[in-house]
Amino acid sequence: MEKIIGGIKRECYPLTPAQMVHMYTLQLSPTHEIVNIGTGQFFQFKMNVAALREALNRAIERCETMRMRLWQDPETGELWQYFMPYKNHFFEYYDFSDWEEEKAHEVLKKWTSQPFDTYRGELCRIVIVSMPNGYNGYYLNVHHVCMDSASVIAFTKDVMAIYCYLMHNMPYPSPMTSYIESIQKDLAYEGSKKQARDMAYWHKKLEEPEPMYTDYTGFGRLMQARQESGNENQRWYTLDAPGAAGNTIVYELNVESTNKILDFAKENGFPPSVVILHAIRTVLSKFNHNETDITIKNFVSRRSTILHKKCGGARMHCFPLRTVIDNSKTVLESMTLIDKEQQEMFLHADYSTLKLYYEQRVKYHLPAGAGYESVAFTYQPASAKNLVPYLKNIPFKSRWYTSGRQPMPMYITAMHRAGDGGLNFYFGYQTDVATPEEIEFLYYFTGRVLFRSIENPNKTIQEIIDMT
Repeated sequence: MEKIIGGIKRECYPLTPAQMVHMYTLQLSPTHEIVNIGTGQFFQFKMNVAALREALNRAIERCETMRMRLWQDPETGELWQYFMPYKNHFFEYYDFSDWEEEKAHEVLKKWTSQPFDTYRGELCRIVIVSMPNGYNGYYLNVHHVCMDSASVIAFTKDVMAIYCYLMHNMPYPSPMTSYIESIQKDLAYEGSKKQARDMAYWHKKLEEPEPMYTDYTGFGRLMQARQESGNENQRWYTLDAPGAAGNTIVYELNVESTNKILDFAKENGFPPSVVILHAIRTVLSKFNHNETDITIKNFVSRRSTILHKKCGGARMHCFPLRTVIDNSKTVLESMTLIDKEQQEMFLHADYSTLKLYYEQRVKYHLPAGAGYESVAFTYQPASAKNLVPYLKNIPFKSRWYTSGRQPMPMYITAMHRAGDGGLNFYFGYQTDVATPEEIEFLYYFTGRVLFRSIENPNKTIQEIIDMT
């Protein structure tokens, strides 16, 4: 739809349900940096700065979401997105090569905490950087409404593939796909038969008895809430952090242990996410009086086609992954049930996240902000390194920087490291509701349960709980 913005006619598109999740987060937060994604991509070789500038500009020209702008109609309040024509940028260069590495990372973290002017300007910032120990590359800060983690990785792949073409005569990468086409497909979903099938699936889920809240610190929070409300049967809880102040703690799993997870998953026909989800839900059961009804907020990237894998943008939806599994079930039986639930979720993942959670509130008469998940989870299998063949043997560091704000109390991301393929576990948390000690405790027991389960797949969940 054409709109007049700043005296210029623009082709505008409504925001998709995935984008509206981030706009909803923005509306609830006192500051706008909560939707920032800050990353650094650094390779251990001498970087040609001019060639990297050219590669970045070409990649932005090929990626519509890097040229996205947001506009709010002053008369109706409606939100729209449009895409600016390509304009050449001269990216600043900062040399931190003589600094202590962590001090350099602190600067990039500080940059990530600088909010965008959401409705009045560019929604991404890029700076070329030299880091200590011979690492060189670029820092990217982007508004979450434009990109998610999969988009950032796809963009990085494109930048470095173009750089390798310019500097090393490698093949020119195939074009990025159109995010506008992706938007149009999402908008065509409204009122479709697919939407009707998805709605029927999620409404059937809502016909089930009320879920049970299970906290990553144990049963104490829910028990206190029951005492305060006078309802000894209360099953929901509100983790309220008005300021949304947050931090991220990263734990690195070594390559050998990572391969044990991947090998076990492959041998038993499970995606690695199921093996990790089994460990998280078992820990939540252990911490909450062996509760069998566990719900985890699970994120789905919705990138099953070439169009969606290479279009950039924000495409993640999240849904309650609820499993009611008796502790007499074996590890393999538990993982089979989790896998079944997750696969069904994937089939119906185009449904609006915000709509489903609103319908859940109505169904179970939940107060605003109340829910049943203390933990959110996503698994990110790809990294930029293994997507650029020429760079395979060159040391590479990829860093993700917190903005100092977190939209959720506890968000666990399992992501493979660029350098060696080992798993990093990112624990993003709100500092008002979690402490580093509580996170370390959660990670420690998740690891114990995970590897005890792999080593004893025919033991029951209760036996695994007792072993840990």
